[in-house]
Amino acid sequence: MDADPGRPAVTWREMLTYFPHRVLGNHVHALPDHGIVYVKNPKAGCSTVLLWLDRLHTGEHDFSPGNVHTDNRLPKVPDVGRRRIARMISGDAYRFSFVRDPLRRFQSAYLDKIVSSKRWRTQIQTALGQEPDPERAVSLDEFVTGIERQDPIGEMDPHWRPQHVNLMMPLVSYDHIGRIETFDADLEIIRKAADLPPVPIEVRNVAKKSTDSILADRPDLEERVRAIYAQDFEIFGY
Repeated sequence: MDADPGRPAVTWREMLTYFPHRVLGNHVHALPDHGIVYVKNPKAGCSTVLLWLDRLHTGEHDFSPGNVHTDNRLPKVPDVGRRRIARMISGDAYRFSFVRDPLRRFQSAYLDKIVSSKRWRTQIQTALGQEPDPERAVSLDEFVTGIERQDPIGEMDPHWRPQHVNLMMPLVSYDHIGRIETFDADLEIIRKAADLPPVPIEVRNVAKKSTDSILADRPDLEERVRAIYAQDFEIFGY
């Protein structure tokens, strides 16, 4: 997506409205020396992109931490400054992110954050009016109902809230929004457009590909999920 030169400058305060209960600096990564800014969209290649950015920033191409989200060496907000980041995301830098097929992203969020992990279950249980208990499983039906009852900005977790909300749209415009389905080609477009040097890519947190869908036998649930992410389908062309 092309930037709109006629748009007014984005402020830090305006960006905060999209992350009222989270640290904004954990979602926006600016590299002033390279003239780029990346906005995270969880469940859409974040770990892979963050490691790529770390290697780009440090020049250490063999760096491979266990958790790149906590152990990266990318510049922090105090290092860059809120005003400078705001100017960069307003158009003084090349702005990019990645998105994913909404149904596949929903499935990944459920299997990874709800089925395989206990940490996020209480968010859905609270939305359902249940007593929070991370030891208690959350069914697929409950997950869909819980999301339906959550406010996208104030209550939904970034791992399953609509992608256009994570990307702070329409407040923020982008020079390129790539797709996970064409990740290598899109990252090369970004690299060339931003005039960045080649950096080795290490794909992170990618489960074994499967053509099976957890919604395959539940057209009723799929219809509801499509409604939740209707704007993502429209905006990103899925």
